Amino acid sequence: MSLDVETLSVVTVFVTALVGALLVFAGLQNRSIRAPVWWGAAHIVNATGLALGLALSRGPASAADFVTSDLGNTLILMGYGLTLSGARVFDGRKNRLASVALAPALWLILCLVPGFADNAELKFTVISVLLALLALRTALELWRGRDEALMSRWPCVVVLLAQACVLTGRVPLALLSESFQNGGALPGASLTIITFGTLLFTVILAFLELNMTKERTELKHMINSLVDPLSGVANRRAFLERASHLLGRHETDHEPLAVLLFDLDHFKQINDRLGHATGDAVLQLFATTATATLGADILFARIGGEEFASCMPVGDLDEAYAVADRVRRNFAAAAARFGSEGLLPSVSIGLTLLREPGMAVGSLLSIADRALYRAKELGRNRVETEMPAAELVTVPSIVPIIGSERAVAAMHKNARRWRAAL
Repeated sequence: MSLDVETLSVVTVFVTALVGALLVFAGLQNRSIRAPVWWGAAHIVNATGLALGLALSRGPASAADFVTSDLGNTLILMGYGLTLSGARVFDGRKNRLASVALAPALWLILCLVPGFADNAELKFTVISVLLALLALRTALELWRGRDEALMSRWPCVVVLLAQACVLTGRVPLALLSESFQNGGALPGASLTIITFGTLLFTVILAFLELNMTKERTELKHMINSLVDPLSGVANRRAFLERASHLLGRHETDHEPLAVLLFDLDHFKQINDRLGHATGDAVLQLFATTATATLGADILFARIGGEEFASCMPVGDLDEAYAVADRVRRNFAAAAARFGSEGLLPSVSIGLTLLREPGMAVGSLLSIADRALYRAKELGRNRVETEMPAAELVTVPSIVPIIGSERAVAAMHKNARRWRAAL
């Protein structure tokens, strides 16, 4: 069987319909991402439009009907509109009926204008420009979501931009051809190139659409495996991985690295007396407060139950302690609204500082845990520190409410003794 325009057209119709069905199936399998259904419907509608144009053609002499058939072009425009809608749905933007209906409606209205239906050059120009504009709009919609780490997004944008350029560039090439000027029909070579280009564009775009969906699913699974669902911060696995990375950097730049271990005080009583819903709200409030205090770029994670941890580069122990105590004070102020019958949510913090390389994350957490245990023993709602290699440095916390000048004087005396020990 020779590879002529009719053969390529039939292959294009079947391939377009097939990839459309595959996309619809993929979308129905994964209901969390609806865009493949839109993209699959787009390819199926395109295949219908192409098939209609092929059916209306009458032999090689009227092959231009394949391109200029009014109804076939209406469906192809609708298919491009569905592709645009799928791009909007994929990135969570509101879908618009105009994205699907505007171009087909405009085409049908133009076809009713006297003189337009008989002007093959004008119809070819208009349909090419409308398709190019829809491809360009789709590329721009996908470009808007570029912050999401999907590698297939970039080649998809490039393919759509290339398609828009080809659709626009084919107009002067076709209009300048002698056969188009004489008989209103595209030359055989041009039709072959256009048909083959349509087939190639369909296959590549469908592959990229499927791959984007696959990447989105994998990214969601990866995020779910590294994020605590209740608090919205990193989980224990993510903390251990990223803390190990920070330790690796520490061995190179030798910047002091602080490890903070947080434990909410009397959390079991909060759950028992105020209810688990309140307990969950307290956990979420602490995660929000600590993240806002530490900064979004600082490693902070929920590592189990009411325990959280942070690992960050600091200048010295003074800075690390100041940061930890700021988290404690900010949480005490934010959680005051949950106080009931003398039960005020607060947090105890254990802190250690790594100055020299050679320690693992687990060892640092163990040292911080000893400091945290001591903070619990000394009355909770405070920050305690312990240095590696059995170098113990204890820093009394600054409690939210100090009721006497004697307490203030004792606090300053202890602070001076702590600084002298450094």
